[in-house]
Amino acid sequence: MENISAIMDIRRMAPQLPMKMKPNRKPRMVPLLRALAMLAILLTAGRAADKPSPVHQGLWPEKPYAKVIGYRFKVPSDEVREGDAVPSGFSLLRESRVDSKQLAELTEKSVELTKLQVGQLLNATFRTTHRTEPAACYDPHHIFLFYADDGSVVGAIEVCFGCTGISTMPGAPKRQWDRHDFVALAHLTDALGLWREFRTVAQYEALQKERDKR
Repeated sequence: MENISAIMDIRRMAPQLPMKMKPNRKPRMVPLLRALAMLAILLTAGRAADKPSPVHQGLWPEKPYAKVIGYRFKVPSDEVREGDAVPSGFSLLRESRVDSKQLAELTEKSVELTKLQVGQLLNATFRTTHRTEPAACYDPHHIFLFYADDGSVVGAIEVCFGCTGISTMPGAPKRQWDRHDFVALAHLTDALGLWREFRTVAQYEALQKERDKR
């Protein structure tokens, strides 16, 4: 018992150490540092949005791509003289490949798409339920090529605005046949500086709306 009493006396005599108090709230970030951090995030996001994603994000095309380039080109029927028969059915897509030689000879202008524009292109081509009846003709003046890192073409979307027809490589799913948003494609093509039709985009949009009413 004496030993226990001695221990208790020693504990009472020991100095009591002050307890550390936890802060009630975290220190606030300095407003200037917060603004700089937000600016850095925005700049990084802006740079990322300027480039097409090198990672395949859907079912089409079947392979990853690094960039997408849109082309405006002429076709043989553009140079037919008045009174001559006008050939139709021209295409740069032959036997599941792009005729690169003819593309180089016929190209009038080309431009690389941003990541946002690539999304608009894919949405208008493959992700719409709106049905557009194609005409019997097919004289495309625009093509969008999807390039892999090694420069090979892994996908192509060829567009004929006059005949509301589209050809793709690889082919589009059957459920997507004749279901394309040509008005959205027209606005995208115009924004890229590739519009070629004799009508303005506004006139083309009005024409498509009239056709939809029939």
